[in-house]
Amino acid sequence: MTSAGSVKHYRKHLRAPLYDNILFEDDNYVFKARTLNISEGGILLDALPHFPAKESVGILVPVPQFPQFKNFSLERLKDYSQELFPKKILPMKVTMVRRETETTSVDDVFRSRIGAAFVSADHQTKKIISDYVDVFVSNIVYLQAILDQVNVDKTSLEKVKVLSHILGYRNLNKIALLRKLVTHDYQNLQW
Repeated sequence: MTSAGSVKHYRKHLRAPLYDNILFEDDNYVFKARTLNISEGGILLDALPHFPAKESVGILVPVPQFPQFKNFSLERLKDYSQELFPKKILPMKVTMVRRETETTSVDDVFRSRIGAAFVSADHQTKKIISDYVDVFVSNIVYLQAILDQVNVDKTSLEKVKVLSHILGYRNLNKIALLRKLVTHDYQNLQW
């Protein structure tokens, strides 16, 4: 229990942020949505125009193959290219397990977040996702460590900017906001 008296629920699978677009099909049409995170058990989707009311929906999920960045110099980080570590496109079937509506704003009435569980994910697919999550955990811990050194080491600030961009934290000019997002994502790996 936490100090506020609430109980922390641990997830069956670790999850990691995944900020990318996925494709899904509905009645022979292809639609695009945005991913927020992924685990071996499922995926959180956002920016959905709609989601099919079917038992299972076919999706294509691009999963980047990041290296562990803790041993990269600043120059090597700057030279990093996603083409060196291409994404693996995973075809899967999912089923919706929960729907969240963020606001009651008129603009967001037709957009919601969908938590979807994987219906068909073979061992190799689960391994690719598990490896992505494990490496992301390592990289987010490293990002937190260099965030802590920003006031001490001048190269840390530049390293933070480059690494945070690679990991999907884009267009963040304020270190405090980046630190808050990284801490939030780290805490949400398990809970």
